[in-house]
Amino acid sequence: MDKSAKIVVALVIIAVSGFFIFSKISGWHKSKLEKAVKTEQEVWQGKANNLEQEVSELKQELTEVKGQAVPEEKLAKIFGKKEERQQVEETKTPPPKLSGIAETERQIAAFFSYLDSRPYVQSNNLAGGSYLQYQIAIEKLSAKPPIIVGEMDSLYNMVRNVAHFYRVMGKKRVLLTKQILQNESEVIESVVKTFYQWFTMDDGGKATLKGRPSMTAMYEYAGYILNTLGGRSYLLRRNPKVRTLTTYYCVLILDRANDAELNSRGIDIRPYIKSSLLEIKNQIGLIHQKEYITRLSELSLKYT
Repeated sequence: MDKSAKIVVALVIIAVSGFFIFSKISGWHKSKLEKAVKTEQEVWQGKANNLEQEVSELKQELTEVKGQAVPEEKLAKIFGKKEERQQVEETKTPPPKLSGIAETERQIAAFFSYLDSRPYVQSNNLAGGSYLQYQIAIEKLSAKPPIIVGEMDSLYNMVRNVAHFYRVMGKKRVLLTKQILQNESEVIESVVKTFYQWFTMDDGGKATLKGRPSMTAMYEYAGYILNTLGGRSYLLRRNPKVRTLTTYYCVLILDRANDAELNSRGIDIRPYIKSSLLEIKNQIGLIHQKEYITRLSELSLKYT
């Protein structure tokens, strides 16, 4: 083979080898590029999914925040104020102003009347209506308080404490209470506040409505909710708003028990003030959030 032929063959070999190497490199580069693009796409898809989740959560929070403006019509329907406004409009004469305890009792009675008109309550076929069942529940709970001290002494005590409301109130009343919390969640904050006022206000001997628990009974249950495994496990099964409000009012009751020298179990209120304040600040959708924060801040200073 002459020299020129060898050169041609060598060039062909080099060209083929170069093409082969180029194809390999190109394929490798393409594979790496596709892998990099796929990885990048997965990263951005993950970020997009996270953003969608955050947007969904923000929408939910916005809905709850908007829920701070409780529909006046529903509150009026519950507490019977719509009729009073109509009376003023029709007669141009305001209705007689009720005393503090009388007005609160009127609102409580109106609330139970409202409950009796609700289909989900009617479906329970309550003997005597919701108010009578409420009175029975209060009497039972007051007669058989939970274990506050010694809950962990035995498995028997712990199990009884965890199931305390079911044992004492009965399954039907517990389930009805859960239904009320679910169906009236929109106004539950205002309802709970009204009940606390009713429970704790000085009636001046003018109270006529039965069903207010004693300070001792309220203290026992505040201690149960705040200071026992049974009470805390009950709270963990409730939604955040109900849990936050329950803790807050239990702290207020414990403070009143301290003032009345009824803290027979020696429960330290300070850690519960701190935890309740943190819950209140982080809870979205509370109508009276500033009021709660102010009150807890005052208690924090009181027990410093």
